[in-house]
Amino acid sequence: MSSTLSRTSTADKIEKLRRVMEARGLDAVVVCSYQNVSYFGGTTIMTQVNLPDRLAFLVARRDGAATLLVCSIETSQVRSQTDIADIRDYTEFAQDPTVELARLLRDLGLSNGSIGLDARRLPAASMATLEAEMSSLELIPIDDEIELAQAVKEPGEIDALRGAGNATLSALEQGLIDLPPGCTERQAASAIYSKLLDRGGMPLFMVFASGERTMQGHPESVDIPMAPGSIWRIDFGARFAGGINSDLARTGVVGQATPEQTATLAALRATQDAGFAAIESGRPAKEVFFAVQDEFRRQGLPFAMPHIGHGMGIGLHEYPMLQPRCDIPLQVGMVLNIEPMTLIGERGEGYHTEDLAVVMDGAPAQLLTPPQERLLIIPDQA
Repeated sequence: MSSTLSRTSTADKIEKLRRVMEARGLDAVVVCSYQNVSYFGGTTIMTQVNLPDRLAFLVARRDGAATLLVCSIETSQVRSQTDIADIRDYTEFAQDPTVELARLLRDLGLSNGSIGLDARRLPAASMATLEAEMSSLELIPIDDEIELAQAVKEPGEIDALRGAGNATLSALEQGLIDLPPGCTERQAASAIYSKLLDRGGMPLFMVFASGERTMQGHPESVDIPMAPGSIWRIDFGARFAGGINSDLARTGVVGQATPEQTATLAALRATQDAGFAAIESGRPAKEVFFAVQDEFRRQGLPFAMPHIGHGMGIGLHEYPMLQPRCDIPLQVGMVLNIEPMTLIGERGEGYHTEDLAVVMDGAPAQLLTPPQERLLIIPDQA
């Protein structure tokens, strides 16, 4: 078997941008964010996330042609990842990447006309430089259109999201098996991370906490033993082949759960099921939020969430966001995470669960199997 990795085909993705250009009367689109360059350019450039000053740009034109502009340190890797042939580079510190972008636009005959940008992601300093360098060019923010162009997934993307999610769930379940009684949060997190790497996931983030720390928003594991009877929760994700992300949350208990703890998870799961039931092609995304919020009230659970889920893909929070002001209609092929969370202040416990579903013509298809009314158990004794 050959060990050569195939380059990502970008024609279908660039075609989505071309349709945006047609609809908005644009001559080109320039994107700079990690999510957008990765999705449309077929790349995975780690330093776009870790070193935000090391800019990368994709320029797509009305005729379907595309050009990448990247730091020269990244050029060879980018050439190995994408089928885009026209790759230009700049030398970090010696050249200003945005000045080089302006030079590239002139080389491509784009000194005049109108260009769409992911303006919410473009640094303000870069926007000022671009305006100064290209005074005859109209720069138009099209962030929403760029996000929506990624929202409906192709069958291969849906399969990749299913695979990433199930690999992440498997890493959690297998990581719990060999944990010793009296283990620390850090031991648990380390075991799960190891299983995630074994399954091809490059860890992106991990929220892990027990006891009263489960009430915090995004706590990381610490080197303290988990007390018997305490609730623990995890929210974590990884990047898999092709840049696809996973994002999964579960709640568990150290030892045996009390009836109150079991009942709380069952009530939370009912709110998640209400969200799944509200997923229907053509419905505004905000209706999923309200369905979950209403079920929280019926279950008597505290509710303080600004959103109850989001789209998933190369980005961690993609469109549509399932929040009370999102009027975006759901479409077949959108992949959504439903993630209710509740904080029980009098007990000092936070409960969270998160799973994927894809919008279909009828009922949504769940890509992961949500937990039933069962808390994941870490042993409290041998």
